[in-house]
Amino acid sequence: MKILGCVQPTYIPWYYFFYRIIIADVFVILDDVQYSKNNFFNRNKILNKDKEILLTVPVNFEKNIQKINEIKIDYSKNWRRKHWISICQSYTKSKYFNSFSEQLEKIYEKKFDKLIDLNLEIIYFFLDHFKIKKKIYLSSELKINSTGNEKLINLCKYFEADNFIVKKNTENYHPIELFQKQDIKFKYIEYDQVQSNDKLNFKPDMSIVDYACYNKNLT
Repeated sequence: MKILGCVQPTYIPWYYFFYRIIIADVFVILDDVQYSKNNFFNRNKILNKDKEILLTVPVNFEKNIQKINEIKIDYSKNWRRKHWISICQSYTKSKYFNSFSEQLEKIYEKKFDKLIDLNLEIIYFFLDHFKIKKKIYLSSELKINSTGNEKLINLCKYFEADNFIVKKNTENYHPIELFQKQDIKFKYIEYDQVQSNDKLNFKPDMSIVDYACYNKNLT
């Protein structure tokens, strides 16, 4: 059995982005799929006490046919400082924030041209922080010119994977019969499997920053 995981690159992703990487044998970041404005490619949530705060990276979005890896960041406002201050105000007193805050701050001091570069830098940072050693592929590097579920099936074939990770109750997006015809089974994950050291502070739909502040390991 070989398990493939695929997901679009989001800004400071939530816990289950990384959980998919852990359970996958092969993981592909879908950076060459269509960008959409009302998604989490350029935003995510943190928690300040009981209040959710949405952090959004401003981008120059020009047309609906742009791919994720084509989107450029808008620096007309100092969003980097605003985001970092919000993160510090929310987590400076948490158990583990000081164990990674200095390194994470250095990322916010950089000026990335494209959103994909910022997102990947943060993703790789937390993979290293949690000591997750796994090869990550970018779909744009694999040159598989298909879209939607056909692209996912072709990625399974490319890596000779016979299992594909999906969230339960997403069959409307990933019709199981399409995958079954190619002898590909679903590896289901549920979003209530988190074993947190501090369940009062951790919510799985928050950014990975929230999880990292209260948990030393990612399991």
